[in-house]
Amino acid sequence: MTTSGKPFRRIRRLILLFLLFLTFSAVPRMTSLAANTANITSCRLINKKKINVIASVPSLKAVNGKKCYLFALTLSDSGITSQAVPLRSAAKAKSMTFTVPLNSSKATSLLYSRFVLAQKNPNGAYFPISNAVYLTNPKKSATYKYSFPTAVSKKGLQVNAAMIEDAEELNVHHSVLNIVISDLFASASQQNTTDSIPYKYQGTTFWFRKGLIRSYDQQLTALKKTNTIVSAVLLLRWRDDMTYLIYPSGRESGHAYYAWNTADASVRKQLQAVISFLASRYSTAAAVNGQIVNWIVGNEVNDYNVYNYAGQKTLDQYAMIYANQFRLTYNTVSSIYSNARVYISLNHLWNTTTVPGTFPARKMLDAFASSLSSQGRIPWNLAYHPYSSPLTEPKFWENANQQLTGALTSPVINMGNIGLLTSYIRQNYGENTRIILSEQGYTSVQNGYNVEKEQSAAIAYSYYLTEADDMIDSFIMNRHVDHTAEIEQGLNLGLWTTQTGEMESADRKKDSWNVFKYMDTNLSQKVTSSALSIIGAKNWKELISGFNSSLYAKTSVTIGNLTRVSGYTKGANLAAAWSGYGAVSRLSKAGQQLTAIHDPSRNTNVVWGFSQEFGSGIKFTSNPVFYTTVNISGAQANYAVVKIRFFSGNSILESECTINTGQPVLLGVSLANWKYRKNVTRIQVLAAPITGSGWNQAAIFSMKLPVRGK
Repeated sequence: MTTSGKPFRRIRRLILLFLLFLTFSAVPRMTSLAANTANITSCRLINKKKINVIASVPSLKAVNGKKCYLFALTLSDSGITSQAVPLRSAAKAKSMTFTVPLNSSKATSLLYSRFVLAQKNPNGAYFPISNAVYLTNPKKSATYKYSFPTAVSKKGLQVNAAMIEDAEELNVHHSVLNIVISDLFASASQQNTTDSIPYKYQGTTFWFRKGLIRSYDQQLTALKKTNTIVSAVLLLRWRDDMTYLIYPSGRESGHAYYAWNTADASVRKQLQAVISFLASRYSTAAAVNGQIVNWIVGNEVNDYNVYNYAGQKTLDQYAMIYANQFRLTYNTVSSIYSNARVYISLNHLWNTTTVPGTFPARKMLDAFASSLSSQGRIPWNLAYHPYSSPLTEPKFWENANQQLTGALTSPVINMGNIGLLTSYIRQNYGENTRIILSEQGYTSVQNGYNVEKEQSAAIAYSYYLTEADDMIDSFIMNRHVDHTAEIEQGLNLGLWTTQTGEMESADRKKDSWNVFKYMDTNLSQKVTSSALSIIGAKNWKELISGFNSSLYAKTSVTIGNLTRVSGYTKGANLAAAWSGYGAVSRLSKAGQQLTAIHDPSRNTNVVWGFSQEFGSGIKFTSNPVFYTTVNISGAQANYAVVKIRFFSGNSILESECTINTGQPVLLGVSLANWKYRKNVTRIQVLAAPITGSGWNQAAIFSMKLPVRGK
């Protein structure tokens, strides 16, 4: 029995090997023959509805049969299954062009497909013979094609949502909004039109939380009114009922944010849907709900253990996971707005290898770019965070821990050697690869000592460096208001202090508030002059090659003189279409009197009062003085600050004075010497508390309809 069984077992093994051969012939692996037999050289939309795929075959003899076949694979397909049906076929030739429909709105959409060329084997099975390539110009199908907006300057701030009006006074031109996409999905009980917004995507209805979306709408519409360019950071957080959104090997609680599950087809569709919803809502030319034009995929993704966890991966594995996440976002947003820009986010640890759970930013950047281009080149941009090293040192120019060098081998790249980064991107990836400095900040308290002047100097110096570098589009400060969690780490990064006992509630303006406000105006040299002695330089030309002060005068600001007057005579009316502004809960009008009721739920430092826009502009020529009578009650200190601001395009005349509250006060401000007085497009009359004070519950601001006079 023993000897007679050996041949039988040998035959059985041969049969099993033969069956395995048939199995792998029917479902081949993508890597076989892909490098040598054929090459997809182009995969592009020729119009909104049709894709052209061009393939080349160097040696026709290497291809079985008389035809070649085009297949569309999903990201999770490892090969061509026996059930797969080719999109098109063509007689094999050295060059072949296949035209297929995009079907962007259908479940059969090819927007996210990889295209591969195949041959048919003698057994009838299809076998891939080329590289797999994604569509490289999804923007051709976009609904919106308006030009990318141009900002007044590169100055930006991560705006505190409760301090939007302060951001306007600071003349912020760029901002960043964090959007946690996992928070947007409605739970089963919320999937109704009362609690959520339905969105149909490729035949499936998804539901998004209405309250959260409305809060984004409110912030974005306010920022749009000031022509602020907004970048959204797309983040995925742990959510007990939706852990399937996380990349399979990263489903481990305890990390700040996670890599996206692009490996599963149904989850990919859900991720595509939420990005499509956001892009559709915030990419319209009219910007009814606000506007987002920059999309940042994740935060500091080279710090994978904290911010984009996918489990323990090699650099190349992780880079491909992130590249797939990035491409999903790019294909979605650019198919809605053709000029949308999509960014990879990296921290300042350029070559640092000693931080656990982190890849050096340079290696991550290059691995990502290689992974992305290997499957179809699409544009990408860089959102970089050039924090100080160490983080608690505002004087980045001193290189306190010797982590900055002038070579590409520098462990850290921050504002002290930022030119290394911009030169590297320009030389390796081209000047069309744009850079935004989307997060950085400098502390105003160091080892218990007040270093507000040093913070101001760091902000001014960094902004000047940014404005002088044509590879960088924005310099966005973090934070607007100090945050308690960061203060505990020795980082008081805000332009405002925070109130005692509050997480992030504005209390007092720091020295940096004034510097930040004016550093991109005609007053720039005046407000930044004190920074030079702190930095140790005689002038800015010592620090910035080719320094030209006119580069920083992006906005014209004139300081007017708001004074009390004993009386005034009306020379000409102003339109009476005033609206409430800032912390106003209710506005009423009775005859010539406007009354605003203060909103006690708002931060006490938020300005409030009246605002009016004049579409075609009004003139203050023959009657150059603005007059009004105000009466403010409810100020805790019995005094209040009145601010009156006039706008003409990018030019501003601002004036303010402190008045007694609880009584009528006649005020006037002359525009006679303001060269933009012939075209005033907006006026604001606002109240603010004096420093260290606030408002009582029933604060009221009354204003007699303003007039023009002499």
